[in-house]
Amino acid sequence: MPEPAEKAVELFRQMNKNRRDIFKAYQGFTESIKKGSSIEGKYQSLILIACSILTQCDMCISLHVQNAATQGATRDEIIDAGLLAVAMGGSPKMMYMRYVYEEVDKLFD
Repeated sequence: MPEPAEKAVELFRQMNKNRRDIFKAYQGFTESIKKGSSIEGKYQSLILIACSILTQCDMCISLHVQNAATQGATRDEIIDAGLLAVAMGGSPKMMYMRYVYEEVDKLFD
């Protein structure tokens, strides 16, 4: 079975194939936010991990954990970002820490 990040990449391919105009516009919008930000890339990724947990998106969690690690975030920083989301969202959000731990175990062990 494909991993959450692989599922997301396949979804992006499908969106790009079926509605390239909309997908490219969305990508441009998100890229302009990131590039125009005063927040360093690593911290953007950590924030996005917390947002992904709050929105309960396993594919997003997987992608953003990988991006955070690529941007230089440590295992502890990634886990702490997830735990901040749990602090805001409570027990239901804690269940999504599973995806954070799965990714950091693959990336850091």
